[in-house]
Amino acid sequence: MARNAFAVTEHVHTAIRAAGWRGRVLPQTQVSDYTVYPVIDVDSAVWAERVDKRQWPELDRSTLAIWEAWTADPGEAPPRSTVSIVGFVSTASRPASALHALDSLAGYGAGLWIAPGSHGPSRWTLAEFDVADIWVVHTRSAHNTVLVQGRHGPISTARRLTSTRHKEELLFGQALVS
Repeated sequence: MARNAFAVTEHVHTAIRAAGWRGRVLPQTQVSDYTVYPVIDVDSAVWAERVDKRQWPELDRSTLAIWEAWTADPGEAPPRSTVSIVGFVSTASRPASALHALDSLAGYGAGLWIAPGSHGPSRWTLAEFDVADIWVVHTRSAHNTVLVQGRHGPISTARRLTSTRHKEELLFGQALVS
């Protein structure tokens, strides 16, 4: 079955609203080898400035390392990040797959698993997500139930690295075309 590459299904939108997340949901994509729906917050002033100056997404890690280490002394500052990562949504049918993906991306943003099925996940599964501080939302028909309240933002031990900026630039590029 053909799938619209730019579509975000309604149950993803309703799940992030149920969790109280703000931001723009991007189409499902690969982030660090995991298939997720990224949720970003857009700085509209920086977006407009970068588009106006034709400063498109920069994906060269060496350049990004320089940008992230920039101080005021060398002259004009490099472009600021256009987006910040709110989190990632997994619609994996297996809890272990969702947990692995969202735990692996925890240094970049929050995680939310949309639990499938008519009965929802087991207590054991919910406990695993609770320990990992990852949101679980069970969607059935028009009802969304938050089963686990996770953290907002990346894990507390996360540091801003070049890889963070690289993910932001990748998502800026995706947002430009979606």
